[in-house]
Amino acid sequence: MLVVAVVVVAVAISSFVAGMSYGTYTTALESERLLAGERERVRQLEAELASKQSELDSALNKVDRLETLLSETKRLLSESEERVAILQTTLLNELESLRRSNSDVSRRLNGLEARMQRVETQVKKVSQAIPILNQLRGVEALGPDRNATMNYWLDIKGLVASFEPALTPSVDRVINNVDGLFDYYDWIERYPGENASAEAIVQWLLSLPPSYQQYVNAVNQFIDELLTSLASKLSALRDSLS
Repeated sequence: MLVVAVVVVAVAISSFVAGMSYGTYTTALESERLLAGERERVRQLEAELASKQSELDSALNKVDRLETLLSETKRLLSESEERVAILQTTLLNELESLRRSNSDVSRRLNGLEARMQRVETQVKKVSQAIPILNQLRGVEALGPDRNATMNYWLDIKGLVASFEPALTPSVDRVINNVDGLFDYYDWIERYPGENASAEAIVQWLLSLPPSYQQYVNAVNQFIDELLTSLASKLSALRDSLS
């Protein structure tokens, strides 16, 4: 019985030891599997981390390039702003210069236009003396016809009023003394003839009517005043053209 009991105990112990060994082996296998899984996971994480690190490095490189590009862009922008400021100042100065030049040209043009208008007015005024001078060429050809003579001087008065109104009193003076011209023709008709005595001719010469001399003086005064006025206007015209 004792032997049987010992055998039973020995078998029991052997079974226990065998069970313990199998459990330990099973546990070891499971641990090894779990460890391998963790290692694979760690490897994957490391690979993923390396990939992320590569992406991060690439991103950092891009950031560096962008910062460099941004810095260069800022520099170029600053230079452009300086150039724009300089250009703006230059353009403003040129615009102001152009405005001054335009103002000067406009002022000169206005002055030239005023000068031309003044010259045109002076030329027109001087030209108005031409008909008067042409009319005066016939002053010595006036005959004893009173109506023709009066019309002659009235025509001159009208021309003078357009040329120089201040000279019309001189024409009126001639008209007021025009009877002296007719007295002169009456005196001519009283010529004693070629066969008259010297005394008669002397008496005739001495009888020249004073009214005729007054008429001649009035005509000469008017012509002098006319020529003086014309000379003044010609001088003013010459000054305007110089």
